[in-house]
Amino acid sequence: MRAFPFLPRASGVFPLRASTLQFTARTTTPLRKEVVDAACVALTHSRNAHFRKTPMNTASLIHSLALVTLTAAIAPSTASAAIVSVSGSATLLGAAPVSALYGALVGPPAYCWDEQPSILTTGTNVNITANGFYTGFTPYSALAAGTFASHMIHFDASSGVASVTGSATFSSPILAVLYENTLLSATDAIFGAPGTTYATGDPFRSSTAQLVSTQLLVSGNTLNFTLWANSAAWPNRMMQVRVFTDGTVPAPGAMALLGLAGLAARSRRR
Repeated sequence: MRAFPFLPRASGVFPLRASTLQFTARTTTPLRKEVVDAACVALTHSRNAHFRKTPMNTASLIHSLALVTLTAAIAPSTASAAIVSVSGSATLLGAAPVSALYGALVGPPAYCWDEQPSILTTGTNVNITANGFYTGFTPYSALAAGTFASHMIHFDASSGVASVTGSATFSSPILAVLYENTLLSATDAIFGAPGTTYATGDPFRSSTAQLVSTQLLVSGNTLNFTLWANSAAWPNRMMQVRVFTDGTVPAPGAMALLGLAGLAARSRRR
């Protein structure tokens, strides 16, 4: 918890500055100076309203907005793109696995997990960049520069079951998908989950020549899939699909700042 000592009770009008606030706890999220400053301004309005005998309902409103803004200033931003649900022959893992090598996560089902929450890239080759139905190998497309979150759908067919069908729904629209061996290996180091060992360079993972029966349907936030692997005639032992969604995270306190802007405008009109 953090301590926010209020100024001593006294008569008169005074400002409250950011230096007055004493933070006694550590945080992994940097505080945004403009949000803290805005909170201080609002708290000053609150205290001054009290000493000027401002009507109680107005003073309470000002004080409440100030505290909400200060809370937004210090609260860590936890919003990030994520898999929100799965269906069919799919299981959502609460954390990325230690290993995604052949034999580590035997299916069915297909296992799904979030990888990276926010990675800036200037151009990554992918298979899919638009809604639609896709089957077999899709030629490479260049993903436009941006900040992306990555997610993995993994099917290991070492049990002898050759296919799984299911879906995964994400918290934001799907921007791109890749599932071909070469592209998976090229993105493991950048977009793979920290601490997870991937089958980078394994020719039996999503083998390019054996994608003919795999089917993907991209529709907004949802990916429907039928993944095929493991056959006497096929060299691929597992299928993996890497999904990209929007990885930009709103700045903490942004909405509270908007509220304070309206409060300030109202105050100036008085």
